[in-house]
Amino acid sequence: MTAYDLAEWHDQFVMVGGAAAALAGLIFVAVSLNHEHILRVPVLPSLAAQTLGLLIGLVLLSVIALTPGQSRIVVGSETAGLGGASFVFVTAANLRTGAHDIRRWWTISRLLLGAVATIPTIAGGVTLLAEAGGGLYWLSVEVIAAMLVTVYYAWILLIEIRR
Repeated sequence: MTAYDLAEWHDQFVMVGGAAAALAGLIFVAVSLNHEHILRVPVLPSLAAQTLGLLIGLVLLSVIALTPGQSRIVVGSETAGLGGASFVFVTAANLRTGAHDIRRWWTISRLLLGAVATIPTIAGGVTLLAEAGGGLYWLSVEVIAAMLVTVYYAWILLIEIRR
């Protein structure tokens, strides 16, 4: 049962962990170089934190999946917990900075993107625990969604702020 057998996903998690760690490092350097521009707009420091947080979340997801000797129950619990913590972090960051954003649509869009980039981890953990409903395939959805959201946010932080 591929959706619930971690051994079959080893190579994917190695790739995801390495790619997310490399991107997080690049984003950290880029944000450091653009910190003056980022600090001028009250919403952007939170966006930078979310971008890094989502990428580090993928690294942590890979650590969970690659830790040997863990049962499906333990990995499912850790994964659901990581997804829940990521969802709370992203949602709280967006609600906290939403008060500074006069364009409500931007706050709503960040909340929606945060949900899209975190809820699949929760679904993956829960369905892995239940051994029904998609299991590890949800984590592929998570990786794709989080990568797309972080690339979009990185574009804003590195290019759009200079316009």
